[in-house]
Amino acid sequence: MSDIKTGSSYTFDSFEVTKANSQAFEKAKQFAENADSEPLAIFGGTAAGKTHLLYSVKNAIKQNNPELTVILTTTADMRSALAEILNSGGTSEQFREKYLQADVLLVDDIQELAGKEAIQNELILIFNSFYESGKRFMMTSSQKEAGYGIQDRLVIREFWGDFAVITRAYIHAQFESNAERINQRKDLLHKSEQLCWKLMHDADFDIDAFKSYYKDVWTYFGQYIGLFDMDREDLRIVCYLNRIDTMLHCKTPVGLKSCEWNTCILFTHALIYTISSHDYTAYRGGFFGNGVLFIPLPHHAGTDDSLEITIDEFDEWFQKFCEGYQRSNRRMCRLHWRFD
Repeated sequence: MSDIKTGSSYTFDSFEVTKANSQAFEKAKQFAENADSEPLAIFGGTAAGKTHLLYSVKNAIKQNNPELTVILTTTADMRSALAEILNSGGTSEQFREKYLQADVLLVDDIQELAGKEAIQNELILIFNSFYESGKRFMMTSSQKEAGYGIQDRLVIREFWGDFAVITRAYIHAQFESNAERINQRKDLLHKSEQLCWKLMHDADFDIDAFKSYYKDVWTYFGQYIGLFDMDREDLRIVCYLNRIDTMLHCKTPVGLKSCEWNTCILFTHALIYTISSHDYTAYRGGFFGNGVLFIPLPHHAGTDDSLEITIDEFDEWFQKFCEGYQRSNRRMCRLHWRFD
């Protein structure tokens, strides 16, 4: 996994200080350097630099005080950890112990817990323990007001210590180029160009090749787009995806069944949406989180309004949607036959 994905490149030195974020920068740096620091909350919108500051704190503490245990996590990861422990017969106390072993706890994206009472209650107990024991904890959120699904008790804990608000989006400093990433992107751009050419010239459409390409793109963005790090060259891949989506909508590719065609359109739209939607990445944990694909479903899909899947589930769900569209086509054919 790249340094960018693990956050090792995100330090105070690589943070681009501006008028909009200077207060948050100084308070985060003081938090990292002072063992007696009060709890700290950083508020700001999408791409404000909150996550960069969290990693900067973690990296600074690990460098200057390697004997300390620092846990940096997201609320999405905490929800998954709680569900896994409870589903395996464990207790909420075991869940809390997982985080209470830390000397410093850093929690990203508190706003994602909106409406999730159980995990909010657990986080409140964890913060209480850290506060009472004098250990450091820091959190980030895109919201600092109550009334959006976060309990007042949790909002209050955001203001137990110090806080800072970042008022504008943040453009981080450029890091050293990553040779592995460059090679992967070059390969994807070549495959994207080939797929567009085949669609444009009505060449036979290889469904297995499409699925392989799809997972390659998913893996790439899931690996490198983890901390609001969208390279300009990455936008070329997104542009190709939009062209593929447009051409798929125009006509059924040669050699492709109607059910496969509809499924390709659905998943291509989902990939574009997951990569580019600020709402999803900020609040639902898309590629800026744990690599989950968000599929906004059409009303005729016969299921809920949305679906979240991992890459390991892709082949299974692709087949399910193919079969679903095939059944739908059969029903339509029978309906037309009756009217005829």
